[in-house]
Order: sequence, then C-alpha cells, then structure tokens
Amino acid sequence: MAESIDESGSQGSPIRAKKGILTKQTFAAFELRDFRLLWGNNFSYALVQGIQRFAFVWLAGDLSKENLVLGLVTFGLGIPVFFLTLPSGVLSDRWDRRRLLFLSQFWVLATSLLTAILIWTGAMGVPMAIGMAILIGVGVAVGQPVRQALVPAVVPQNRLMNAITLNSLGQNVSQIIGPLIGGAAIDIWGNGGGFALQAVLMGIGLIFLVPLKVPEAERVARIGRQLLKEMMGEIREGFSFVKGAVDIRTLFFLLLASSLVIMGPWQALLPRVAEEQLGAEAFQTGVLFGAMGVGTVISSLILASIPRLENAGGWFTVTLITGGSLAVGIGLSHNYLLTVLFMFASGLNAGFFINLNLTLIQAHTPSDVMGRVMAIYTLVLMGGSPFGGLMAGGGAQLIGAGEMFALSGAAVAIVASVFLVTQPTLRRMPSHPEEQEERASG
Repeated sequence: MAESIDESGSQGSPIRAKKGILTKQTFAAFELRDFRLLWGNNFSYALVQGIQRFAFVWLAGDLSKENLVLGLVTFGLGIPVFFLTLPSGVLSDRWDRRRLLFLSQFWVLATSLLTAILIWTGAMGVPMAIGMAILIGVGVAVGQPVRQALVPAVVPQNRLMNAITLNSLGQNVSQIIGPLIGGAAIDIWGNGGGFALQAVLMGIGLIFLVPLKVPEAERVARIGRQLLKEMMGEIREGFSFVKGAVDIRTLFFLLLASSLVIMGPWQALLPRVAEEQLGAEAFQTGVLFGAMGVGTVISSLILASIPRLENAGGWFTVTLITGGSLAVGIGLSHNYLLTVLFMFASGLNAGFFINLNLTLIQAHTPSDVMGRVMAIYTLVLMGGSPFGGLMAGGGAQLIGAGEMFALSGAAVAIVASVFLVTQPTLRRMPSHPEEQEERASG
C-alpha cells in the first residue's frame, strides 16, 4: 500500500497548510519520486488527449459538413470504453499496472501514427476516420482505469487530494497547450501533422514509465473459463460496492449526467459552434480551449492548497449547476471575446468539479476494489460522452449546434439543483472521511 512507500515515494511528515494560495502544501505530493514520474507520464498523455479530441472533430468537419458525422466520430473514440474498461480494471487489481499502462500507450502511439499516414496518403474518409477513432479509443479504454488506480497506489491517503489535484493540474495545463499546438500543427501541416504530433508526445510519455516503481497487485494465475468467471465475479463486486454506498452511487450518477449531457456535446459540438457562430479557424478554436485550461489551472492550484475540505460533496454539486449555466451562455454567444470569458469561467469551475468528484470517490473507496471502481469511473466519465456526442450531433441536425449546446447545459443544471436540495448526506460528504470518523468517535 501507499503508506509503506519510502523515498521513492516517502510518506514523510504531514504537511500543514499555510496562509496563501501557493504554499508547501500546494506541491506536497511532488516530494514522492514515483508520483513525479507518474505525473510526467500523465502530463504528456493529457497533451495527446487535448490534441486528440480536437484533431478528430476538426478532421470530421473537414471530411463532412454534417453535424451527425461529428457525433459519430466522437462516438467511435469513446465506444471501446464499454467493452474494455471493466476488464482492464480487474486486470489492474491483479497484474503489473505499469506494464498494462505501457502497452496501452504504445497502442495509442502506433494508431495515431497510422492515422497520420492515412491522411497524408489521401486514404482517409469518413468511415476510415470513425474506424481509426475506434482503434485509438481501444488504447485509451484499456489504459485509463490503470492510470487512475496508480495514483492512490503510489501516494499515501493523507496526500491523496493533493496528488489528485496536482495530477489534474498537469492535465489542465495540457488542455491549454494541447489545443493550441494541435490547432497550430493543423494550420501549418494539415490534419496529418496533428496526429503525428500525438505519436511523438506519446513516445515521450513512455520514457517516464521505465523507472516507475509500483507496488505489485495481488496476482492469481488463471486461464480460460476460470479466469473469465473470476473476472466477471470481480466486476460484479465493483458494481456491488458502488451500488451499496449511497453517496458514492450519487456521485457516479451526477458524473454520468455530466458525461452524457455536457461532455458529449462539448467534445462533438464546440468546434462547430466556434466555426458557425464565431467564425473561428482551427487555432482560434484552440484558443477557446486554452482559455478554459487557464481557468482550470487556477482553480486546481487553489484546491491543491487546501489540505481538507468539509462539505466537499455540496461544493461538488454546486459546480455542476454552475457548469451547466455557463454552457447555456457558450451555446447562445455570437461574440468571440465573450465566449473566451465563458470558457475561462468554465475552466475555473471544471477544476473544482473533476478534482472534488474523483477525490470523494477515491477517499471513500477501499484499496482492494480501487482498480474496479476506477474502471467504473472511467466507464461513466468516458463511456457516457460518446453517446452524449451522438445525441448532440443528431439534435444539432434538428435545432442547430449552438442551440443544442445551450439546451444540454440547462438540463444538467436543473438535475444537479434537484440533487443539491434533496441529498443532505451528499452535501455533507468530506474530502477526508477518516478525520470525520475520528471526531465522531472522540
């Protein structure tokens, strides 16, 4: 377990927060060697993801002016999650997590390079784009639950919220840089250049995995039907835990609502909204995503400086209401600078939303089911968005991209408001449950 980690991940003495936004507490988890290596890998991977979604939607827009095609490509990128994430979560609780992550990233590298070659040779069309999105999605689906489960494996629980927030901070910085360099690469070298850049960055990320040391998961050698039977049983155990923990179940439901109704339209429609309503080119659209990333970095730094947060569940629900309201503004805006401001505010809000949701789930989940619960987390987070993107693309065909975007935001804000009013235990959920239990027993 993480508590036994030494200098390569030394637990050290607890770090007390000081006044101010940036303190020693802000970067406490960086004292752990293996977390630094994992962070470097996650940063390069998040850069690829920041370029990947943008590049696929832009490629689909160049291949077809039908909004439904945008939804189909987004659907293809996310649909492997439904078939591979849960088995990957079981494997991450049993086998070498570092090796699983390495193989999944190498797959994404190879398929990204193949996509670039197909574009350069003129062989790319809409069916091929959907097919390559599915292939790249396979690597993402296998690797994501492993990646999530590695953080609590190399970090002690008293630094978990800090580590999750710093991990998210790196991802958010990449969301600034990724769309900007991706948009620039597409403007300079075409769509193929955007995918070639992803392959290069993925290769850099693999370097960080080589020296990474991860506590071994319990391994059980099984083959054939016995292995399949055990895997299905362990998957059911993961779902049983989520179902039995009422507040965890509520967190997953709200995450699913966000994935379906906000993230799906965001991925599928935002580039089209920028093009149709704002007249933005690839780089200008990248600036919009970059503005969101700046906001998320700021809120992540603030949250990383907070060692613990009472009523974290209530604050999380408020962020969902705020995010939906801001999506309404983005969908209805026809002014580029105003949309930049909305995107910046959305980023501020998203930093709190993602970090609080993941912290609450991991802090209230036992380590022996962490890989499976993180697989369910990945399934909900990434599995909902392709269906949301598909529905958003179909809706945009009927009422327009901006209008569908705004309607989606309004819907999720209403749902979250109902939960905020009707779920008092969710509102009181703390970021560090063991401290609440100590006070109750004392």
